[in-house]
Amino acid sequence: MSIWQKLFLPKNIVNGGKNNIACVENDCACKSNEELLQALQATHDEGVAIGIKRVLMSRGFSKRELNTLQHSIH
Repeated sequence: MSIWQKLFLPKNIVNGGKNNIACVENDCACKSNEELLQALQATHDEGVAIGIKRVLMSRGFSKRELNTLQHSIH
């Protein structure tokens, strides 16, 4: 989301995206790394991808390798 969109969109729309990412993180916390990596490769939703990446980064994966993995399929 661009800086202009953040400035001019209503706060509830911006917060809705953040809430979506937080929900994805909570749902993914109990899944294995293999399940999350498969889900990351299969998703086309940016919010879901961000949530999955955050969980995997907390488990020791680097942002670079996750970006490479996500874009290797598409």
